[in-house]
Amino acid sequence: MESLTDDLWTMVLARLPIKIFTCFKLVCKQWKSILESPFFRNLFMSVHQNSPSSSWSLMYYSMTADMVADYECDTWGLNRPLNSFIKSLLFDKYDKHKNRHFNVVAYSDAGLILIHTESTDIEKGVLYLANPVSRECVEIFLDPRPIGIEMNKYCWEWGLVTRTEHGHLLGYKVVAFHKKWNDTELSCLIYSSETGMSSLETSVVNYNISLLSISLNGNLHWLALNNDNQEVVLSMDFYATGRGSNRCRVSPFPDLEKTTKFKRTCTPCQGFLMYMNITKLDGSLEDKLCVWRLRSEGWQLISKTSPGSILTGFDYLPITIDPFDAKTAYFWSTEQESLLYINLHNGKFVIHNQFEHTSDGHIMISLNDPRAMVSVKSPIIINHIIKQAYFLPFVLPQWLYRIP
Repeated sequence: MESLTDDLWTMVLARLPIKIFTCFKLVCKQWKSILESPFFRNLFMSVHQNSPSSSWSLMYYSMTADMVADYECDTWGLNRPLNSFIKSLLFDKYDKHKNRHFNVVAYSDAGLILIHTESTDIEKGVLYLANPVSRECVEIFLDPRPIGIEMNKYCWEWGLVTRTEHGHLLGYKVVAFHKKWNDTELSCLIYSSETGMSSLETSVVNYNISLLSISLNGNLHWLALNNDNQEVVLSMDFYATGRGSNRCRVSPFPDLEKTTKFKRTCTPCQGFLMYMNITKLDGSLEDKLCVWRLRSEGWQLISKTSPGSILTGFDYLPITIDPFDAKTAYFWSTEQESLLYINLHNGKFVIHNQFEHTSDGHIMISLNDPRAMVSVKSPIIINHIIKQAYFLPFVLPQWLYRIP
């Protein structure tokens, strides 16, 4: 081993998946220096640029379980879904603190999760920022907290935003937000890792926002309703120079005046927020499965395909768009108990309806693809969750961001 140069070791290590080399920095100073170098990161990204995807899951809201998971890929080299890594991490916390209850309350686009434990008569509540795969974990202290953040957990929801550059996580912000229905004020308690301090900001927001937020590029995105009950996306940039309402941006959905088939929801894909629905475009009498991308100037239509009778005639509901290839959309049918995925470029689709019950009472849908799976407690539950959009995306990036 001592005869190999840094260049040779770099060539060898860059061909391994991230899961393998997460602990290699502890082997020796030479490997630590290699793995922390920009050259290694650039080489790793180059070697794995043709990998089909990274690992991702759609997580049930308020539950540590995934509805759809794509996990076996060359980039990370995982052999099981992300929720199993999260459960393992939480189990370790439970084992050390028998009297505490730990919940994952937010996910970020940098592959990090936010874990919250409530106060007890003996101990104060704590927040942890963690990577469930590398098991890197730091404790966050939020003091002072506004009244109510511990006394009533249902009044406050959590968000997590990150700032990255050239393969480094420069900082993160933990956001506890609160907005009463029909209230014009959105309160945000914001903790910054760069200052180690928290601040309470209030914005004037004349929109009723959903409880779920999607973290993307330093922003939190909420589905919201305006005063006319029209659906919009409310975005807040937590790294913008302004404060309060100056951080906000409102994007009405591009098909508000049209009849649509599905409940409106969004998903992150290739660094953008994406929206998908079946509707008639201007000047057309034919239904199209349309996909839009949210850009700084507004919604951009990026694909339109004929959905065919399979999507328009059955009870298929949209689950997500593949966050990496941007061309595969997943749909679920409770009536058919089947998963359908469709190529958004050419309209071709595949239906999977073979499944088996696992020992824990879940239903496993076999996709004839070792990289993908569907695991649900029951068709009734997954139908309710999809209809109400009670799920959050958790996507591992194509590089390992270390927590500063």
